[in-house]
Amino acid sequence: MGRFLIMMVALMAGAANATIPLTRINQDQTPITIDGHVDEPVWQTIDPISDFRVLEPDTMAEGKHRTELRYVYDDRGIYVSAIMFQPKGTLVKQLSGRDSFFSNRDTISITFDTSGDGRYGFWFAVALGDALSDGTVLPERKFSNDWDGPWRGRSQEREDGWSAELFIPWGVVSMPHSGDTRHIGGYVSRKVAYLDERWGWPALPPTQPRFMSALEPLEMQGVQPGQQYSVYPFMAVGYDGVDAEMRYRAGADVFWRPSTNFQLTATVNPDFGNVESDEVVVNLSATEVFFPEKRLFFLEGQEVFVASPRADTRGRGVGNSGAPYTMVNSRRIGGIPREPLNTEGYTIPDRELVQPVELKGAVKATGQIGNLRYGVLGAYEEDVKYDVLDNGRPLNLHGKGSDYGIARVLYENSSSGAYKALGFLSTAVLHEEGDALAQGLDWHYLSPSGKLKVDGQAMTSDKDGEQRGYGGFLDFELTYRRGLIQRIGLEYFDEHLDINDLGFLQRNDHYQVRSSLIWTTSNLGWARENQFDIRGFVRKSVTESLFNGGALFIADRLSLNDLSTLTTRLGFFPSYYDDLNSFGNGTYRIDDKVDLSVDWRTDSTRVWQFGMRGGYRNEDLGGDTYTANFGVTWRPSDRFSTRVDVTYMDREGWLLHQNNRLFATFDADQWMPSFSMEYFISARQQLRMSLQWVGIRASEAEFFDVPARPGKLLSRAKPTGAGSRSSYDFSVSQFTFQARYRWELAPLSDLFIVYTRQADRAAALGGDDFSDIFERSWRQPLTDFLVLKLRYRLGT
Repeated sequence: MGRFLIMMVALMAGAANATIPLTRINQDQTPITIDGHVDEPVWQTIDPISDFRVLEPDTMAEGKHRTELRYVYDDRGIYVSAIMFQPKGTLVKQLSGRDSFFSNRDTISITFDTSGDGRYGFWFAVALGDALSDGTVLPERKFSNDWDGPWRGRSQEREDGWSAELFIPWGVVSMPHSGDTRHIGGYVSRKVAYLDERWGWPALPPTQPRFMSALEPLEMQGVQPGQQYSVYPFMAVGYDGVDAEMRYRAGADVFWRPSTNFQLTATVNPDFGNVESDEVVVNLSATEVFFPEKRLFFLEGQEVFVASPRADTRGRGVGNSGAPYTMVNSRRIGGIPREPLNTEGYTIPDRELVQPVELKGAVKATGQIGNLRYGVLGAYEEDVKYDVLDNGRPLNLHGKGSDYGIARVLYENSSSGAYKALGFLSTAVLHEEGDALAQGLDWHYLSPSGKLKVDGQAMTSDKDGEQRGYGGFLDFELTYRRGLIQRIGLEYFDEHLDINDLGFLQRNDHYQVRSSLIWTTSNLGWARENQFDIRGFVRKSVTESLFNGGALFIADRLSLNDLSTLTTRLGFFPSYYDDLNSFGNGTYRIDDKVDLSVDWRTDSTRVWQFGMRGGYRNEDLGGDTYTANFGVTWRPSDRFSTRVDVTYMDREGWLLHQNNRLFATFDADQWMPSFSMEYFISARQQLRMSLQWVGIRASEAEFFDVPARPGKLLSRAKPTGAGSRSSYDFSVSQFTFQARYRWELAPLSDLFIVYTRQADRAAALGGDDFSDIFERSWRQPLTDFLVLKLRYRLGT
């Protein structure tokens, strides 16, 4: 009963939402230096906000240690100070690069609903040690770290804990026009790492549905931000070790915000050589793997182009969220080139088909007029040059790049207490081989209580030479009570829908129903928190009316009192028809499958951190696969950390398509080691090295043909004669090595030195051991590039 009363009082306090008038200062007369000390006299004149409640786990009890939060503002921006009291010996300080979202360290995070009515906002965080993070937030709790702004934040250790100060200029955030009185929403959370708890004000735990619509109202007078501009000229020089040539590039990024409700962004002759490399993934299936965007130009301001929650797969839940459904996947822009049309008689090295296409430039405009938000984006690729071989003689082939266009409008209204929105999204990819257009209509609803959430999107595609395609989905989310959430999704995509020239959709030609139930309980006594997740889907093809997919997943993540976590997962896949992995050569039936794993991770604040995972799953035709993983992190100081992670898979009966209607199963060993090391000379200077490798050795086992009609694969003898191989054994070696030095000279001004070496080698080398496989791929890289890049911010 006592805990119940505590939670009720906290929730009622959070729901009261009494408007808090902030104090306006004259910075010229009352200067504040952003150094983290919180020693300016003006702070002592402000009554602190200190009612912080434990939100993760969601006990809603008062925080164990006191927090003092204060706001003031002037014509230029808003100032925030926070004093976090706790024993000095319990402080957890871990330096990292910008936007290290999930590091477990002492952090203070500020969220502002700058729209004033729960439609969009921004968040800013300072960790002990001065590592900064920032991003955007959309209803109701969709956080993203895909935005970087020129704001300032510092922290300091104290004898009684630590403190931080932040300054956010008005010009860096989007805000609607307003009269003399302006309202914004505010929320502050404090991560207490040694307890692995998050405290917040107001009390808005993640287990309740409302967030953006329930932030604390803050009132200010006379805030009318002026225009802001920034120019980021850059110079880059690099050496290509594969082609043995120097490369030079210069360009600029331009940001102009004439008012807080409009921003124009442009990039000329951009260079993305400093971008962090992708995860190493070996994909031998017919379904594409999604890789997130990492280029700053396409990340900033992208939230207006997000048409549904399905476009974002990031989350902290234990359940499997799957691949995104999105009409805008900016990784297509400047991605891999299209193959030349006339290649008969030519040999095209693999490297030429995976090198990204360079961009001439891109421009993006985003803004707001009343309840209407909008965005447009255009990007233009350079022409493509392929270095090919004509009977061993070097030759150049040339192809045209693509032009891309995106237009988006979104009408939002929350005047009645419920959030309602209607949006339209249009994309175009123009190329000499044919144009690809797509349009979509999306709608959104959130009830006044936040318990019912509805999102949907209908879309159509129109590609030259193909029929127009149609599809869409409708999602419902119902919060029965705090910590218990049900989701149901319905979808339909016909066989002609194709949005993948600029979007991402793993497959079309299906009906599907999916559902999930997430149950989170906290303060169990014997454990801190438990999250239970049960979800599943059933899918049927449109053209063949066959059951082509289904599964039931059960997962549980238990957070123990010693701050370790134990995660168990079980999946069951009933027998279904696979119509994709024959690459257009027919449909075949595969057996029931089971997938299970157990994962244990120790306290992430310790000097030594360990993790182990074991797993088992059935292969498509009944073989067994066993997986073992072990990882260790060593962090002897707040400046240095290193991690080693090794995964081994023993696969029996791995089914892979060979050619035409031929399949084969393989017995394979697969090693996936990775290594990373980070050293921070200071919070603004970082040295990082990372290596990821996937090595596979596979031996042929059995052979099958796809049946003429959908059914089980037909066993057959090993092929002989013309077109067959003496051995179907193969090996794969794919790795990425990257060394990066970054020096943040000033906010959003950087010096980068980056060395990248990548290889992707697959061959019929069945007799080689793993050291030989790695050595061969290391000697024959697809990428071997060293670049030095200087970017400096000029402007207001």
